[in-house]
Amino acid sequence: MINRLNPHGLVYAISLFAALAGLLFGYDTGIISGAILFIKKDFSLSSFQIEVVVSAVLFGALIGSGLSGKLTDRFGRRKILVLTAVTFIIGSLCTAISPNIACLIMGRIILGVAIGVGSFTAPLYLAEIAPRHIRGLLVSLNQLAITIGIVFSYLISYYLQGRWSWMLGLGVIPAAILLVGALFLPESPRWMVLKGLDRKARAILQRIRADKNINKEFSEIQQTVYLEKESRQLLFAKWVRPILWISLGLSFFQQVTGINTIIYYAPIILQMAGFKQAGGAILATLGIGIINVLFTLIVLPLIDRWGRRPLLLLGLSGMFISLLVMGIAFYYPGFSALRGVAVASMVLYIASFAMSLGPIMWLIISEIFPLSIRGVGASLAISVSWGFNMLVALTFLTLIQFMGPSYTFWLYSFLCILGWFFVYFIVPETKACSLEHIEKNLHQGLPSRKLGSL
Repeated sequence: MINRLNPHGLVYAISLFAALAGLLFGYDTGIISGAILFIKKDFSLSSFQIEVVVSAVLFGALIGSGLSGKLTDRFGRRKILVLTAVTFIIGSLCTAISPNIACLIMGRIILGVAIGVGSFTAPLYLAEIAPRHIRGLLVSLNQLAITIGIVFSYLISYYLQGRWSWMLGLGVIPAAILLVGALFLPESPRWMVLKGLDRKARAILQRIRADKNINKEFSEIQQTVYLEKESRQLLFAKWVRPILWISLGLSFFQQVTGINTIIYYAPIILQMAGFKQAGGAILATLGIGIINVLFTLIVLPLIDRWGRRPLLLLGLSGMFISLLVMGIAFYYPGFSALRGVAVASMVLYIASFAMSLGPIMWLIISEIFPLSIRGVGASLAISVSWGFNMLVALTFLTLIQFMGPSYTFWLYSFLCILGWFFVYFIVPETKACSLEHIEKNLHQGLPSRKLGSL
C-alpha cells in the first residue's frame, strides 16, 4: 500500500507515521494532567501516590529509551515501530480498564516503555529514510507533533471531565493507525546494510529516491556502518568528552528547570492558585498547550536565522522571570490577582521553553555527535532526559508540601539561571556549520563553545 506511492508521497507518508509516534508521545504524557484530578478522587490518592501514577510512565520511558538502541539494531527500525504501536495499544487499554491503582500504574509503565522506544526509533527511522535536504525540518516537525499531542490531550480532558477511563483509552486510536501504517513501511536501508543485506538495501534506497543517482549516498551509508562498529568504545573517548558534557548538560537542564511540572501538573497548580472547578483549570491548561504549539511553530524558521544560542539564552531568561514571578505571587496569601498571574506566568514559561530548550536541545544533540557515535550518543542523552523527567515528576508535589509553592518555583528559577550560564559558557553555536566541520573542530581539541566555529 505505502510502497506503491510515488517517491515524494512515500517520504511524506513516512513523515506522517513518524508524526503519529510523536503525537502519541505528547498525548500519553499530557493526558494525565487532566485525568489525575478525577483519578485522585476515585482512588483517594495521597500526594505521593499521585506522583507515582504520573511518574510511572516516565519510569517505563527510561527503560524503553535504554533498550531502544539495542532493539532497533537487532530487529530493525520498522519492526520496532510495529512493536511500539502494539505496546501503545496494550498500555492504553490497561490504563483505561484499571480496577485499582496497581493496575493503573502497571499500564502507565507499559505506555512509558512505548514512549521511550518510540522517542528514539521514530526520529531515527525518519532521519535514515528522509532525503538530506528536508531531514532537519522533519526532525523539528516531530517536536511539533509532540506539542499537538499535548494540546489534543488537554482538549479531550476538557470534554471528558470525570471520565478518565475514556481519556486514557482514546490513545488506542492513533496507536492503531500507527500500527497499520508501520506494517507497510519499508525497512531502513542503513539497517539492512548493517545486517549485510546490501542488495535489498540498495533496492529500497533506489525506490524512495526514484530516478536519482544513489551511488554516493549508498556508499556513505556503507562507510557509516563501518565506522559505527567501534561506537560504544568511542563514546567515552577523551576527545569526545566535550560533546558528551554538552548533551548530558542540555538533557539535565531541559528537565530540571520545571517543564514537566507544567505539562503534568498544570491543572493542580491552577487549582492551588484559586481555580475551584476542575473544568476551569483544564480549560486554562488547554490555552497554555495551544501557546506551546504556536511558539513551536514560530521558532522553526528562526532556528537557522537567529541561531541556537540566542534562542536558548532568551528562552531560559523568560523561564527564569516567569518562575520568579509565580513564586512571588504564591508567596502572599490571599493575593487577589493570583489566578491571573499564575496563568500569565505559565504562558510566558511555556512560550519561552517552546522557543528554546524544547526543540533546540534535541537539534544540538543531533548535530554535535560525530557520525560514528551519533546513534548511541543520542540514545544515552534521551535516557538521561527521561531519568531527570521522572525525578521532577516524582518530587514536585512533595516539594510543594514541604517547601511550599513559592520556594519550589524559586528553586526551578535558580536552575534556569544555572542553565543560562551553562549555555553561555559551554554550548556552541552550530548555525551554518556543517556536521563534518563540527567533527573536525572536535578532533582538533577546540573548547566546547568553539566547536561550531567556521
